[in-house]
Amino acid sequence: MTTFFGPVAAGIVLLSLLAGCASHVAAPGALRDALRRHRTLPGRAIPWVTVAVPVVEGLLGVVGLAAVFGGSRTGLVLVLAASAALFGTYAGYLRYVLSTGRGGPCGCHRTDIPLSGWAAGRALTYTLLAVAGALLAASALPSSGDPAELVTVTLATLTFTGLLWFLPLALHNPAEGETAPWTS
Repeated sequence: MTTFFGPVAAGIVLLSLLAGCASHVAAPGALRDALRRHRTLPGRAIPWVTVAVPVVEGLLGVVGLAAVFGGSRTGLVLVLAASAALFGTYAGYLRYVLSTGRGGPCGCHRTDIPLSGWAAGRALTYTLLAVAGALLAASALPSSGDPAELVTVTLATLTFTGLLWFLPLALHNPAEGETAPWTS
């Protein structure tokens, strides 16, 4: 089981970091506008945060992939631990914004979807996957295993990454307003 879950968990985290980076680079104003509407950071910090977030996500994703393909268990554990801290920060931040009733856009996609408990729950899921991936890092490294196992792990990683990435958008129903489970 760990030879399946370890690489899938690590893969989901790494691909999600790269997708987050790409999303922020493709639409740099989305995160900036979301942070302004959340009204939690000083105005002069927002430009720094909007640059730092995609840089950190991109670096963690690239270094994590290099660790996987280079066979560096220590490198992968460090990247996944840092990713757990990053995603845990996201989850805490989103939960805080929701608890204060500020709302606004999520800032995690190029599209303008409202902040919801689903976004906070997704960040928490990424946190838990990063922790699991770090704990199971030895099994996340490529082995001279069965090609069918590699295909299965790859397909599972791509599927779950896609499902988690689009979860807040898929569960948003504009007809119902901005309320969603986990918001209170």
